Amino acid sequence: MVLLIILGIIVGLFALIFLIPIGADLRYEEGVIRISAKAGPLTVQLLPKGKKAPEKEKEEKPKKEKKPKKEKKPRPEGEPKEKKSRSLPFNTDEIFELIGAVLKRFGRFGRKLKVERFVLHWIAPMWNPYDSARIFAVVNAGLSQLAPLCRERFDCKNASVWTDLDFTREEMFLELGLTIRIRIGQIVATGISVAFAALKILLRSRRRVKREQKEEAEQLAAWMKEHPEEAEAMRREAEEAAERAAERESEAPAPPETEEKTDEAKRGAESKEKADSEPKSEP
Repeated sequence: MVLLIILGIIVGLFALIFLIPIGADLRYEEGVIRISAKAGPLTVQLLPKGKKAPEKEKEEKPKKEKKPKKEKKPRPEGEPKEKKSRSLPFNTDEIFELIGAVLKRFGRFGRKLKVERFVLHWIAPMWNPYDSARIFAVVNAGLSQLAPLCRERFDCKNASVWTDLDFTREEMFLELGLTIRIRIGQIVATGISVAFAALKILLRSRRRVKREQKEEAEQLAAWMKEHPEEAEAMRREAEEAAERAAERESEAPAPPETEEKTDEAKRGAESKEKADSEPKSEP
């Protein structure tokens, strides 16, 4: 009974968290960008930020001396560098399928995104009569094309969009505003949907890769049975190449640190021999 109560409390907490609405408020007015973040009843202004208090002067601490880096072991001349091959597990068809699945999920996400307020006010200034009229026509044509797409993709409660052409103005006027809202649970559901779609394609791709590798191994085994002499020659060449690589590694020069240590050990042994060979003075 106690376990059920605890599980019920946990489920209730998660349900409350998923129902919390979050959003953002973006505005551009008179050349100033204002951005605010919202979470439930809380609103945090991100831009423009308030003035920071003057920071206290930090005491200069002595810098720690960096330890000398260890010298890397030199690579023998003529030995090629090993390159790690990184290849995507997807082929072209699977990549396009993955992109389509992600875009489909995000298309559903757009309907869940609530646009509470959208403002676009634009006044074209007097650059010259021809350019002002042409730009005004292009902007209105673009807005007329985008309007039905936005109505189809997003749920907008309040929108205010208008444009004007003023030959008496010298500067352009632009006012933008966007307030969006969505619940945390909707974001989590969209993320899980995208993750499952990608996982499904990934598992199918791995099965395809394993099947292709198995077919290649079978084809190689069949070729080796049909051409035993050529297969034996290839095996010998591989063994010789491995032996040559091992010889190059054994003949590689020792790192400078090891040489210095051996020189010091030799000098210490010589000094010890001299000390032993000298006759000790009797008291």
